Amino acid sequence: MSPELINQMILLFGLMGVGYVCNKTGVLDEVANAKLSSFLLKAALPATILNSAIAQSDLERSVVLYTMVVAVGVFLVTPAMSLVLTKVFHLDPTYQLMLNYSNLAFMGFPIIGGVFGADCIFYGAVFLMVFNLHIFSFGVMTLQKEGNDLKSMLKKLCNPGILSAVLAFLIVMLHLKVPAQLTTIIAGLGSVTTPMAMIVIGSQLGQVNLLKVLTKKELYLMAAFKLVVYPAVVYLLLSLILGPDDIITKISTILVGLPVAGNVTMLCSEYGGDTSLSAQGTCISTLLSLLTIPVMLSLL
Repeated sequence: MSPELINQMILLFGLMGVGYVCNKTGVLDEVANAKLSSFLLKAALPATILNSAIAQSDLERSVVLYTMVVAVGVFLVTPAMSLVLTKVFHLDPTYQLMLNYSNLAFMGFPIIGGVFGADCIFYGAVFLMVFNLHIFSFGVMTLQKEGNDLKSMLKKLCNPGILSAVLAFLIVMLHLKVPAQLTTIIAGLGSVTTPMAMIVIGSQLGQVNLLKVLTKKELYLMAAFKLVVYPAVVYLLLSLILGPDDIITKISTILVGLPVAGNVTMLCSEYGGDTSLSAQGTCISTLLSLLTIPVMLSLL
């Protein structure tokens, strides 16, 4: 495992540890977690989305569209698998989100940069645009089953996450230039997303029995599919279409095989999902990824 990835893992668990201690000492509680989650989803995360687009605004349109088509395909196949799994095993809808959404930016970008070079991180950035469009549309509607008529669905789609994702797409495709002063504000606001998200997840874990988490077999089942089965399926499908040695095949496989995204807990907190369960899933899948990621990288 590369030093960069090791450092990211240490940082991730360190921040979760800070959140856990803050919860146990009363610095953070359930109300604070909800408020911080709302701030992340409505302000900090949209800024992160826009900042990633601004950094990639000079990309060739053809490359963006090619990568985006693959990303859309991935985000059609994996949610279909998740829907079947949750029905077969009678799992909470939160499991669908945990299976669908990987920790792309925080773990995916360092891995892609370390394995393929910094120039290839833009592939992950394109995936991140599709990821954000998907999680703030399909993800929200998965948690809020009621009121999914056309009017309600359109209302749900008008949220800061998806609006910023659409704007990010336009910035990249139209090569729009954002004023330097505004870019600085967006970058500063977006920089708090990762540390704050991990702290909130740690605080959520402080409200549950960790021994119970470590013995919850459904979480291990979810992690096995998330970290092993899903990337294997994506690799096989894309190998047939693009070829096993295509860089998009390899990067797509890596991004799908990452642990649960911290965004899932934020989304659950805002839209009525099981925040405790999602925090547990993030923790378990991240721990197990210490074993699965090196194996996956060695096989690609």
